[in-house]
Amino acid sequence: MDTILIARKLFGNKDGSDKRVCPAEDNSGPEIVAFVGNITFHTFASILSGACAILSCLVVLLLVFQHASNYSNPVQQRQIIRIILLVPWVAVFAFLCVLLSHAGEYLLMSLDFGCSIALSAFLLFLCDIILSDPDGFDALFGPGAWAKGQFTTSSPTWLKRTWYNVLQFIPVSIILWLATVISLAVGTYCATSNSPHFVHIWTQVIKAISTVIAIVAILKFYKRMKPSLGPHKVFLKLFAFKGIIGLNFLQTFILRILVSSNVIKPNKYLSYDDISVGLPSLALACEMPLFAGLLFYAFTASPYKGRKVLSGNGPVRAVVDAFNLLDILSAFVRGPMRLVREQKKGMMREDSVQLMQVQTPPEGGMETGYGMMEMGTVGRGQVRGGEV
Repeated sequence: MDTILIARKLFGNKDGSDKRVCPAEDNSGPEIVAFVGNITFHTFASILSGACAILSCLVVLLLVFQHASNYSNPVQQRQIIRIILLVPWVAVFAFLCVLLSHAGEYLLMSLDFGCSIALSAFLLFLCDIILSDPDGFDALFGPGAWAKGQFTTSSPTWLKRTWYNVLQFIPVSIILWLATVISLAVGTYCATSNSPHFVHIWTQVIKAISTVIAIVAILKFYKRMKPSLGPHKVFLKLFAFKGIIGLNFLQTFILRILVSSNVIKPNKYLSYDDISVGLPSLALACEMPLFAGLLFYAFTASPYKGRKVLSGNGPVRAVVDAFNLLDILSAFVRGPMRLVREQKKGMMREDSVQLMQVQTPPEGGMETGYGMMEMGTVGRGQVRGGEV
């Protein structure tokens, strides 16, 4: 019975009111009083979320520095830096949503764009791990795929589907962000209503569907490729990364639905903006230091330390590579399968250059050594394994 009553309250037509009219924000609560000492909840939440954001950024930036200063495997570490930068992205925007609560609606959907980029980078990272093994290409593209040719074999349907299910989150997050901003500007968003006549409920539903599709696709990929991923201890990385996206989705979705349905109402400590935007953002901000610590352990730079770093692969190059999203965005033009195949090509190129630098070139210069590499000295079995 309680469940039925709550459902009616969430989606029912309260008091027979016209659902085409956006209900006014509930500002009928008592006057806001101090929450702790002489400060209000909004001020307290701003200070706490700001402190959490600073701590999260410091932890992640330290990890980024460790990877950037030991940039010995650019193919993998480029994706790692992108993945861990999700924490400061979420922490900073969550802080801004709390601090600028009146403008929080414009900022809140930005969290999903950061999640979408990190999700694609994580899937590419998993592919890189598999491809780093001698038989990894065949594991992804089918038995004998490498022998038939790196770019000549057809791609398996399941792999294509996985990639498109993850990539769709990027344009969807951008479209939903723009739709939210535009509808707020023209007055058709209406966060106080779950009526289908307003944009708010549609953005929440589409966001939920898109997020679930992307997350389930990666979980299925992990389950299918577990024999290849198992030795690399990927589960902890998967848990740490998915926890951020899962909490962002669940907390924000549930709280916003409850607030828009007046299940949670303003009181003497919390204004409407504090409840609708501040609470979910504060929860995310407070969780980010925990996830920063977990990611620091899960994506440690230790496996990449003590290995030869090629000339030119310094910290600046690492940061530039991480922020250059052309590799991921190119998948929308050339297709994700070409992106995955070129990862293997990049690994072989790095191994060729690295081997050339440690070998003493024969008389006649470096060309002879390079020619040997192109003729197949570095084959499938000699690709450097990524220890992650």
